[in-house]
This record gives sequence, structure tokens and C-alpha cells, in this order.
Amino acid sequence: MAQPGTMPNRMASLNQHLICANAITGSSTMGNGRLIRSMAAVSQLLKTRAFAPLLVILVLMTSVGAVLAAGAVWSRPDESTHPALTLPPLKQVQATGQIKEFELDVGRTGWELAPGKTVDAYAYNGQVPGPELRVTEGDTVRVTVKNALQEPTTVHWHGVEVPVGMDGVLGLSQAPIQPGDTFTYEFVAIPAGTRWYHAHANELAQQGGGLVGALIIEPRDPQPQSARPDREFTLVSGEWVTSSTTAPTGPMLMPTPGSAGGMDSMMGQGAGPMAQGVGRLNYDTFTLNGKTYSAAPPLMVRQGERVRLRLINANATDTQIFALPGHRLSVTHTDGNVLQQPVQVEAVPLGVGERADVEFVADNPGRWQLEAFMPALSSQGEVVPLSDIVYEGHEADAAQDFAPDAQVRIASYANFGGPPHPDPPDRVYELTLSGGVMMGMGSPTNWTINGKNYPNTDPLEVHLGQRVRLKLLNMSMEDHPMHLHGHTFQVVAANGRAIDGPLKDTLTVRHMEQYEIEFVADNPGDWLFHCHNLVHMGGGLMTEIHYR
Repeated sequence: MAQPGTMPNRMASLNQHLICANAITGSSTMGNGRLIRSMAAVSQLLKTRAFAPLLVILVLMTSVGAVLAAGAVWSRPDESTHPALTLPPLKQVQATGQIKEFELDVGRTGWELAPGKTVDAYAYNGQVPGPELRVTEGDTVRVTVKNALQEPTTVHWHGVEVPVGMDGVLGLSQAPIQPGDTFTYEFVAIPAGTRWYHAHANELAQQGGGLVGALIIEPRDPQPQSARPDREFTLVSGEWVTSSTTAPTGPMLMPTPGSAGGMDSMMGQGAGPMAQGVGRLNYDTFTLNGKTYSAAPPLMVRQGERVRLRLINANATDTQIFALPGHRLSVTHTDGNVLQQPVQVEAVPLGVGERADVEFVADNPGRWQLEAFMPALSSQGEVVPLSDIVYEGHEADAAQDFAPDAQVRIASYANFGGPPHPDPPDRVYELTLSGGVMMGMGSPTNWTINGKNYPNTDPLEVHLGQRVRLKLLNMSMEDHPMHLHGHTFQVVAANGRAIDGPLKDTLTVRHMEQYEIEFVADNPGDWLFHCHNLVHMGGGLMTEIHYR
């Protein structure tokens, strides 16, 4: 039996009963609504275009080990080649006049994931995840960051349309915050919704080691009281390595920080959440709000309440499919942006960096296990328990899972409606995402866009006011959660079918999937567009947006 909070071996009924609602992301091969009746069937499901095939975990494990063992594929451009821009955003932003000020102290701490299981974590204000920052749309946000690390750091405000000089990309939009130094970020909080913040220097170590936190931007015009949920929880996922048995080169938990920052400073040091030279990703412990299932406090609800869960996938590499047995989930927002209509499902997939707001009515008293199906953990995937939803008066109940005959419907991008979009766009780019040993690249650390890896990828040039369309095709064997800095985009086509899809800032493109997204070039500067799997990002799956 797996230890509490570790990778489980059980054949949970979530694995055994999955119904796809027109595919997880709209893939036509997954749109038959069939009932999946066994782990073997789930394994077959993972071979379709909606999930990477069974070799995904092998490729991913190999790539991470080789990243540390074989040396960097890319290094950051010299800071002098990308001075921080001072152009303000030209979009009309009406500030509320309210100023919200916060302080974030960046340091290291021994963080207890569970009793007897402590990691040497990176932390904001001594906690993992960092403190939740909650503001109102239009507020002026000032965050003073003090760097107590022995290495440079920055902070990226994921999903927030900040001026480029506040975006936190080391060497592109911001100089590093050096050890002992302080930097104050200031921006107007837009758009409203579930956002988050994280380190954008030495990412696999810093962000992967705990430098993450929730940023909630409440809408300026709130819902009427009758439409608001009765209770709300913000839930930030994480993944860790804790066992010396899964780290053959030693029990060290995180990479030794380099003095220069960035993935290149980590190469060849032989420590961290993967075994050097053996090509194995060793995440063995999974957390919600910094605690394992056995240590996490239950999420208490009262019968009859309407409950909102703000789900944030802050993992380093892994897609998660969040599910709550015994209840129907209503997806109301994706990446913080409201859907045209809520979508009723039982499970919600999120790639790294993605968020979803879901609501449920507490109408089934008991104790219910909130869990995540993680396809990459084994050849058949694994179900990871995260926390328990506990009704008042049912604290002593045993946790319940899906019934044997449950039909679990998974949310799909194709089912998420957004506003109508004008057509045609002013500019179109086609981007083929590829790389890894299975694609004949010769190296598991070589991840490319149109055959090139960063910083040699071709920048995407845009002009102010243009509507820009990006056509994405994933030719690799692994998920690519693609994140655009400084802008919100709309999904306008899924696997060849035109849609008025959701507004997002991060989109997970799976094996052989095709998506088209559009954004308005209304925030001048040089911006990143990259895969948020930190290993793929470190392997070069990035490019830049340049305003001309």
C-alpha cells in the first residue's frame, strides 16, 4: 500500500469509469461518449489524440534526467540584449484609485508536507504555497519582493495583463532581483479572475520547489448576493520528491541553485527531483495547498450550500484531471475567465499553469475524496487523493469514492463557449511543437517550435492593434501547456473545427492535437510564449512576441 501522500497503487473507480464529453479537449477520436470500464481501457484511452501515449512517462522521465546530466540545450540571452521596457500598456485601464500593498520575502525553509516528511523548499513568506493575494479588478497592486536567497529571482504574474516591465521574465523584461536586493512590482489588477504568481528564474528549482501562490482578482462589479457561492476554497496543487528510493543518486530534494539563475545554471549538478543519468522523473508526493492528503485539513461544507473551488495546477510537469465523487461540477471559469454558459461535468483536466473555477451544490452528505487522475505517473495513469470534502456532522465518516457504475464526464475545451470573434485575423503564424527522443531529435532535452529551440526560435512580430492568430500543432508525444504572457487569447478552432471558444492564457495541446488561438496585440513589449512544462521550457520550447 502506498504511504499517505505518495503515489498510490490502487485501482480507483475514477480510472475504471470515464466518459468523455466530446473529448477532453475536443479531439474527434474521443467524442463518442463511450463508457470506459477498466484500467486497461483507460490505458487505451491515453493512446488517443486526447492524451499522450504510454511512452509519455518514459520520454518525460528520460528528458528530465538528461537535462541535468547532459548539459543545457539553451541559455538565457544576455540581459543587455533585452533591456526592461518602460512602455505602459495602451489599453484603456480604469483604475479604482485603491492601492493594495503586499510584501513577499523569498527564501528557503524546511516545509512539512506531512508528519515526518519535510522538504527543503523555496518559499514566499516562509510558506508553501505563498500567501493568497486578493484584490479587486482595477486596484493598483504594489508587491515589494525581498530576495533572501543565495541566487537571483523574479516574480511572474500569470494571467495578469501587466506592463512588460512588471512581467518578471529574467533577461527579457526584467533584470534579476539579486540576493539581498528588493524590487517593487506595480500594476493595475486586470482582468478579474483566478490568477497566480510564481518565480520566473531557475524555474524548475524555484517554481518547482515552492515559489507559487494564488492571486485572486475579484470583479469590479460583483455578482448579486443571491448569485454568489456560500463558500469558497482556493486549491493549489504541487508535486515533490521525498524518497531516497526514488532518487538513486541521493536523497537531495531540489537542485542546488546556481549563481546565474535559469535552467542552464542547474545542469550537471547531480541533485534534484530526478536521478542524474538514469532518466527518471521521481515525483512521489503530491500536495494541495502544500500538504499531502494525509496531512491536509478537510474542506468543510454544510448541506445545501453552493461551493466554489478555485483549482490551480501549479505542478512542474504533470497534467491533472480533478474530480469529486458524488457531485456534479459546474465549470464557470477557465483560467479565470467566465464562460458563456457553465458546463456540467464530473472531472476537469488542467495542464500546468491552467486554472478552473468549478461549483457544486452540497446535496450529498458524507465525506467525499477530492482526487486527481494523473496520466503520466504510470503506463495506466494513477489516481492521487488530494483532500476530503466533509459535510458538517460527518467528520467521522470514511471517505467515499466513485460508485462502481459511475459515469465520469470530463470537461472539454470544445464545450467551453466564449464570445464571437471577428474573422479573418490580421496576422497568422503556424507553430509546430515537437522534440524529444521519440521525434528523432537526438536528445530528450531538445524541444522545438518549427524545428528550432529557444533562443534560436523565430520571434513572432506583431503591430499594435492587430488580431493575431497562432495555429498550434503538437507533433511530439507529450502534453504542451502553452502560456502567453501579457495577453488573453481566445480558442477559435479545435482540431480543424471552428469554434467561439473560451478566453484563456494557457492551453494544453496534446499529442497530434491542433488548436488555433487569437489575441489582440494591445500590450506593447517583448513577451514570452512557451510551454509551461518546466522541463520542456528548459529544453527550448519557447518563443517571443515582438511589437514592431
